[in-house]
This record gives sequence, structure tokens and C-alpha cells, in this order.
Amino acid sequence: MISRLKHPVKKWLFLSLFFLLILGGTTQHWEKDLAAQELGNGTLPVIKEGEGKAVYEPVLPDITINVGKDFNEHPNYHHEVWHYKANVKGDDGREYGIQWTMYRISNGDYQGVGWKNAQIYIAQAVVSTEDQSWSQQRISRGGIGQAGVLMDPLRMWIDDWLWKSNNNFSMPSQLQVKADDFSIDLTSASYGPFVLNGDKGYKKTHDLLSTASYFFSAPFLKTKGVLMLNGKEVNVQGLAWLDKEWGNHLIASNTLRWDAFSIHLKDGRALALTQYHHPQKIRYIIGTLSSKDGSVIDIDNDDIHLYPLETYPLLNGKILPLRWVIEIPKYKISLITQFYNKEMWLPYWVPSWEGPILVTGSQTGVGFIQLMGY
Repeated sequence: MISRLKHPVKKWLFLSLFFLLILGGTTQHWEKDLAAQELGNGTLPVIKEGEGKAVYEPVLPDITINVGKDFNEHPNYHHEVWHYKANVKGDDGREYGIQWTMYRISNGDYQGVGWKNAQIYIAQAVVSTEDQSWSQQRISRGGIGQAGVLMDPLRMWIDDWLWKSNNNFSMPSQLQVKADDFSIDLTSASYGPFVLNGDKGYKKTHDLLSTASYFFSAPFLKTKGVLMLNGKEVNVQGLAWLDKEWGNHLIASNTLRWDAFSIHLKDGRALALTQYHHPQKIRYIIGTLSSKDGSVIDIDNDDIHLYPLETYPLLNGKILPLRWVIEIPKYKISLITQFYNKEMWLPYWVPSWEGPILVTGSQTGVGFIQLMGY
């Protein structure tokens, strides 16, 4: 009699363990799907806490930017982005572009805990060569440990994708990304100062419009590490750039799109430019020309001529301006950009074309272009 009872007990234990394993394996995917559903198909719904629409902190001038403090997240603002780009060369002799972007998007103006947390995180990682690219996106919600930002020291993560530093200034740092068919393990260190873009970190999209953001950069970075691409290991090293920006209008829309350039010039300077496109074909350009000795030149709309030289059709049918002319006569800069790989459209929740470039002209250099809102 006793021996007959053992079999159903074992069966019950086996089924219980099997159910727990299945539940544990699917919970993470269910949470990701829920976060993706909340983001919606290209629009971000606002979850209401009580009555009324979400109201975020305004972006105002004369705010003091503290780099060590402001690498942290600012949940009272709608959007936030940490954006890393690297132009590196592998021990196989090939040139590689590496991108890692993490967005924080508030789904409401309240500060909840756990499942009531209003923050959603989106990360994109990309590796590219002149004829191939690897990319993946992760989406997670805040408040439940899957994604977030911590300080003392700085740590940003989404699932097992991790940016970590031994201080709050992001440098030196390590970036670790593991995706289906590629991985990134890079260590970056600075060889020059941080740069406050715009008016001491206050970046306007137009003189006559209220849309603005807070923005600073670490353009003087050296990086080295290991890429794993389709099972093959490549040791790489080169130059990198990290941007940090927060505000309420960092996602392209029907009324705002932009072209952003991050360029390391041969003479050691770093050139950052953003051209905003507003309705009625109104354009506005803002930029900085910085040196590793700490000198920074603000480039305003009247200083620069920036225009596309050629457009190119992509496999997805889009026709994009991928070759550009940059002229800043006041500082004797005349450049033409050239992409490595034109098929760099990222069809993710925050879609964009972004890829590494070469520049020629008054001097040479390397960098990145990002086209948002096309």
C-alpha cells in the first residue's frame, strides 16, 4: 500500500518542479511583452495616476549641470538617453562601428515603486562593418529589477546588458552586451574633459521655440576590448564618445526630426553638430568644437553650412541623405562625410539610421551620423 502511494507523490513533485521551471523561463519574456505593449506601436500612452494628463518638469536655462550627479536618471522629465559610439579597428585589420544606446521613457508623471513604477527602458546595441551589421533591442520596465540606473558608483543595466564604472563620472567604464549572435566587452577611459553642449548644457532646438534639453558629452574617450561575432573573437581598440541628454522632446515626432554628427578630427578636436528640422522647413543648427585642453567653441546657426550631398536608397525603400557637406568658414573647416555601410537603418521602437563615417576635406576624421525622424 505504501509503495503504491510513492508514485503519485513523485509525479506531483515532478509536475510542480516542471511548472516552476516553465514559469521562471517565461516570466521575463512576459514582463518584456507587457513593457512593449505599454509602449504601443510607435506611440507612448500616458498612464494616469488619478486624474489629469502627465506634467513633466520644464527644461529651463540657467540650470547648473553637475556631471558626476547628472549621469544619474531624472525621472521628472519625460525622456532621457545615454548614447555611446565607438570607431575601432580589429586585430583582423577591419574597421568596426559600435553603438550602445539606452533610453528612459516615463509613462507617467508619478513616482511609483514595483509594478507602479512609471519608467520604461529601451536599449539598442549595434556592431557594424562595411558589409555587415549585428544589432538587437531590449525593452524592460523599471521598478522590478530588470532595468535601471544606480549611482555610487554608476551602474546602468537592462537584463544582462551592463554599463558599469567605479565612480559617478562614467569613466573609466566597462560595457558588456550579450546578444543572440554577437557580444561586446569594452573598457573605455577618458583622455580629455567632459563638454557641456549649448549654453552650459542647455541645448535649444530653435531660438524662437520652447523645446530644449540638457546635454553634455564625453567626446575624448579611448576604448579597447573584445567583440564576439558569429562565434569569432575580435580584439579591437579605437576612439569612443558618450553623450548624456534629458528633457521632454528627445523622441522624433511629426513636428521634429534631426541630423546629428559626432566627429573625431585628425587634429585631436571633437566636432558635435545637430540640425533640427521643424515644420514649414525651418532648420536650426547647434554645435560645439572642443579640444582636449578644455577649450570649447560654441557653433551657432549662423556659423555653419550643413547640407546633404547625396541621397541613397535603402533596401527597406527609404531614401536618406547619407553623404553630407559640413562647412564652418569661421574656423576653416570644410568636410565631406562618407558612410561605411548604408544599410544601417535600425527598425526598433526608436527607429533611426545610425552608422560610422569617415570625413575628408580640410582634414580627415572618423565619427557617426544619426538621422532621426525619417
